[in-house]
Amino acid sequence: MNILKLRILMLIDKFHKATDVAEALQVKQPTVSFHMKSLEKEMGVSLFSLQQGRIMLTEAGKRMLPYAKQIISLEQEARQAVDELTEESQSQLRLGAESISGTYLLPSILAKFAQLYPECRIQLDIQAPDTIRQLLLQGELDFVFLDDKSPLPEHTVAEVVASDRIGIIRNKKMHTSKSVDVDRSDILDKHAWVRYSGASAIDSYSSLLKPSMETNSWEAVKQVVGGGEALAFFPACGVHSSIDSVPTVEWLPYTEVIKTDEESDCYHINIVYQRDTHKSMIQQAFLEFMRQEAQKIRN
Repeated sequence: MNILKLRILMLIDKFHKATDVAEALQVKQPTVSFHMKSLEKEMGVSLFSLQQGRIMLTEAGKRMLPYAKQIISLEQEARQAVDELTEESQSQLRLGAESISGTYLLPSILAKFAQLYPECRIQLDIQAPDTIRQLLLQGELDFVFLDDKSPLPEHTVAEVVASDRIGIIRNKKMHTSKSVDVDRSDILDKHAWVRYSGASAIDSYSSLLKPSMETNSWEAVKQVVGGGEALAFFPACGVHSSIDSVPTVEWLPYTEVIKTDEESDCYHINIVYQRDTHKSMIQQAFLEFMRQEAQKIRN
């Protein structure tokens, strides 16, 4: 039994002529007759009878009619539900980001994209790098943003979006020398430090510290430094992108770069996505938009 046979049963009850049913379904009349006989054979009972040139439902046909209507209604509801889901998935973006890019790089960029595509629903999930890598591989996220100090998941493509530097922030009112180009052990031992406790691009720096305070919020780190005399290793974008009219902290380069593993104070933020997977129109539009934004940032 298929939906077409049940539709024919319903339409026979409405029109009482095979030709009218064929016209309504946009099929040929012999096709209607074939499915009528097929349905009767399948049910093992006569469902239709010819009376004075009109096709009428038999008692068995009348008994079957409400069930046919219910099945067709359920089929329409199922199609509508799937269509709504398809439309929703086609107009949404599921993004993941590590803490630095998710907090400081992406918000302003996503605001621009939302203006261009107001119908798009954007979900940004800020998590630890390991978590968003796993979510990408599981297909839970469309794109993720990772710094190049984090290993890439297998079977993915990474494109550079922005570059940033790791330095030191201090209270802007501190009466100390502008230069922090001093012996590294002096700096680490001489001052109180606040450390961001989550995984990030500054891990190799923060691991050298014995902080007086730790927090998993970049903005909390900034506020503690801005309200006292502690220092903190901090991404430059977290200060330079600040919208505060009167910034309380200043970012200074840390010239005593860690020499182990040939690390530098510069790192890249990449947009990462699965290789060889189909992309919806909105996903492709977002990828092209990010490439344009990356070009603007580099220039």
